[in-house]
Amino acid sequence: MRRHNKIKNNNKTKELTKAFVEEILRFNKAHNIVGRFTKDEINLLDILDCESILAHIPPAKKILDIGSGAGLPGIIIAINHPQTEVTMSEKNKKKAYFLKKTIRTLKLTNANILDVAVTSKLITPNKFDIVTARALASAPKIIEMSKHLLSKGGKFLLMKGAIEKINEEVAQLKNNTYSYTIHKTKTTKTKRHILEITPK
Repeated sequence: MRRHNKIKNNNKTKELTKAFVEEILRFNKAHNIVGRFTKDEINLLDILDCESILAHIPPAKKILDIGSGAGLPGIIIAINHPQTEVTMSEKNKKKAYFLKKTIRTLKLTNANILDVAVTSKLITPNKFDIVTARALASAPKIIEMSKHLLSKGGKFLLMKGAIEKINEEVAQLKNNTYSYTIHKTKTTKTKRHILEITPK
């Protein structure tokens, strides 16, 4: 029975991911919310890349995805971790509308939208176990704008590019304040990494 449920859940995840890609392509024709224009491009360069973050997210956590854009990685996390509460911040009204529409279409009851910019002055009802971001800003800048929203014992999972650029960013962090680990992503055709940062 357990194996049957696992297969059923895997099938549902695949169906939701496929539907998500179709939503992106449909909306992108008129509003250009991502720089990809084919299903293969999105699957290879965006979906596969974002799925790499899943292994670093324990279940039943509260997550804040800053500058979620088209829901990458926020929607992917919500699809694959239905027991995790995912809040996606997006100040761009067009992209925020897309996210709200996609959440309704996919019936993602564990996802919600915060349609304001995340700044050091933002106050939210709850703090978050994990803060994620992809192609948003440098690690020090992301930490500065959101560290007050991170729960005690929480961490940052930042989706980054080349290792050389990551090393430049972590060199700006105060070593006595943060520890970090760099993980490779599933994407083989581009130099992509996940920068995991934990306050000491």
